[in-house]
Amino acid sequence: MKEVFYSGGFLYNPKKQEVLLHHRDEHAAVNPNVWAFFGGTSEPGETPKQCFCRELKEELSIDITEEEAIPLTDYLNTELNTYRNVFYVVSELKKTDMKLGEGEDFDWVSLGGLDKYKLTELTKRDLELFMQKNNIKLHS
Repeated sequence: MKEVFYSGGFLYNPKKQEVLLHHRDEHAAVNPNVWAFFGGTSEPGETPKQCFCRELKEELSIDITEEEAIPLTDYLNTELNTYRNVFYVVSELKKTDMKLGEGEDFDWVSLGGLDKYKLTELTKRDLELFMQKNNIKLHS
């Protein structure tokens, strides 16, 4: 297993075709002031799924089991020279059921309205892959 890696991702509401994204604040060391996934770097001995679940607990105060975390993709983030693991969780949680632990804000974002948000390039690319893999067609 890699020593230090990134695990992150998002919640997905299939009924509304929305994803829950994180608005990073100006103090973020990487990608400040943009919309991205919830996540962070691993702690010693963690698996990618354990890291993702811990990050959701820290950043949203929600408990997600490893079984609920669905792998989307993993690859080397050459910009940061860190392995990137991306997961999603099917969820219909309301924003009021969660509490932001870090960052500027978070919100449910329509997959059809992603272009209205300043997303990181990797977030944009991973969401496009998510829609492709899940055969999600957006209605115009």
